[in-house]
Amino acid sequence: MGIIRPYQQIASKHLKTQVLEKNMKIRPYLPATIWYHSQGLHQMLSRFGSVFIKPDKGGGGGGAIKLTLLQRGKIACQNLYSKKILPSYEVEHWVTKRMNPKRKYLIQQGIDLALIQGRPFDLRVNMQKPEKNWLITGMCAKIAAPGKIVTNHCQGGKPVHVEKAFLAVSNQDDYKAKSLHIELYTLSKEIAKTLNHRFTSLKELGIDVGIDKNNKIWIFEVNTRPDFKMFRDLSDKRIYRNIMKIHRRIV
Repeated sequence: MGIIRPYQQIASKHLKTQVLEKNMKIRPYLPATIWYHSQGLHQMLSRFGSVFIKPDKGGGGGGAIKLTLLQRGKIACQNLYSKKILPSYEVEHWVTKRMNPKRKYLIQQGIDLALIQGRPFDLRVNMQKPEKNWLITGMCAKIAAPGKIVTNHCQGGKPVHVEKAFLAVSNQDDYKAKSLHIELYTLSKEIAKTLNHRFTSLKELGIDVGIDKNNKIWIFEVNTRPDFKMFRDLSDKRIYRNIMKIHRRIV
């Protein structure tokens, strides 16, 4: 069983996205996201060339499916366990066979992520509110395991220090790396403020963002019951110890 946390948790990704979309400072950072349906799947794939399908509720990357449009009407279909190239008319059947009929699913615009060591990565911002103010208590990058479509720690994702990631996508330019760091810091504070205005008993957030190959930041998901294990595996153990110290104050 997971840790019981005596504060508000919002499971629905769609609900959190709706709240964030109302903030004009945040909206440009949100990938297009709709409820899963047949027509929407084909429209989103045609528009963006790549989409992610994921359960509205649930974490750890479980149930995620990636579709990528190829030449001559072929589509690359991949989940956590398999990868196939199919003609477009077979894709919907392949997808629905891998869905849980008891769950609702979302379709999210695919992002052409920047790479570290030839593998996609995203970033986790850990935020905690022990008293009145939200604190950013940790940031790290998560590099996808070879062949994986998600970066989640439980799916083999490798955590590395965030400074390494910012420098990698900035071609080792300190000024550009620092600018990205500041932008993400400011965005994270705005996300926490916006969600907390709607959900007043939130205490901890895990914000997952990506950086595309043009160095644009995208918000993938905000977890209201974040996992801290990725920070435990960083070489600087002070970050994890501080997160856990504040977590114990909260719970």
